Amino acid sequence: MIGTRVNQPLEVALIDVGGTLWPNSWPLRETDGDGRHRRVAAAMTGLTPGAVDALVTDLIQSSRIGDEARSINTEHTVKVAPADLLVATSLERQGLPSDPESVARIRRAMALPVADRLKPLPGAVELLTDIHVLGMRTVIASNTYWRDADSYWEDFRLLGMADHIDAIVTSVDAGHLKPHPAVFEMAMRAGGAPADRCVVIGNKEANDIEPALALGMRAILVHPDDPIPVSSRAHAVAPDLWACADALKAMLAAS
Repeated sequence: MIGTRVNQPLEVALIDVGGTLWPNSWPLRETDGDGRHRRVAAAMTGLTPGAVDALVTDLIQSSRIGDEARSINTEHTVKVAPADLLVATSLERQGLPSDPESVARIRRAMALPVADRLKPLPGAVELLTDIHVLGMRTVIASNTYWRDADSYWEDFRLLGMADHIDAIVTSVDAGHLKPHPAVFEMAMRAGGAPADRCVVIGNKEANDIEPALALGMRAILVHPDDPIPVSSRAHAVAPDLWACADALKAMLAAS
């Protein structure tokens, strides 16, 4: 762990999602296809039922590897085609418009809401509340596949967490997966603070802690849904989100 004292006051917390605020995995369901069918039909009004069926079947088959991986880990790590490319290719195969607006609508339709299949990890809502009470801003910074910021806002509203979130950045919005610095740089801009006034909170050493330190941020490794880490370069390691809040308060007191 890093013990160097830093003097800049913290202003923004950049927070991961999968394994940090909610569980590492979610279940695939037999009804997922029906849910996506309804959402795609609503996003592409004017299509015949047969055209919707063909498009959804193509999208599901093309994305199956990624969906199966997300039943193991909600944070997108599988090397499959970017969602926008996958959607554009499916639309073209069906003879449908593949302009950026159409692609974004279909990608968002494929991002099924999660509120009925998972709950926030214990202490998640309290952590977000504490961050605001401490006078800091909260920016979600997450690796995703289908989800952009608009999709995540829908999730967090349904989970009752949106009131304490100031901005959301996903790898879809940034065009790169963490640990690429583009995600963190975009999140910093959204939070309106330089690196030395940001703290990254996440559950992955490689995806969250190491890039945060490389950019000059502080970092808290939290593992509420992961094994105890053998080691970490983070400024603090917390076993749960209540301990994470305490570590954050200690950081603020020391700055």
